[in-house]
Amino acid sequence: MSQFELNIRYPHHIHHNEIEHVGMLDMSTVLARFDQISWRQQLVRQLQLNGADTRFMVTDHASGQNIAITLDAYAKSQQLEFKLDSDVVVIVPKKDLFGLVTRKSKETISFKQLSLARAKDYLTAFLNRDIALLEQKYKDNLSKGIKAHS
Repeated sequence: MSQFELNIRYPHHIHHNEIEHVGMLDMSTVLARFDQISWRQQLVRQLQLNGADTRFMVTDHASGQNIAITLDAYAKSQQLEFKLDSDVVVIVPKKDLFGLVTRKSKETISFKQLSLARAKDYLTAFLNRDIALLEQKYKDNLSKGIKAHS
């Protein structure tokens, strides 16, 4: 069974190195911990603590890849919004020289303005090691002209 290291940073952790080390967990336990977080309450705490964030960080020790889901306290919408950052590398074509030349560029997969459900979907894909799905969603967003939005 796959094991993932889970770390959570809450708004009351003043310094960036203050993190709750949850430990090595299986996929279902990581998802259960994600669901157990009271995200609305964390949003209120983030605003009270002037920009401190809530970050859910998972490391897959088998692949060495990381993913971090951060609650965006300053989202423009009234809904919960999340950012997803990872160290998962994807190769994307980039147009240069007025669109005449295409070159390959390495980028890391990231998304902004994710709903809670979408953030959990992407977390689930990561835990299932379905990196191809994350790559495709990232490339789809780029092709739509949306810079890492979903």
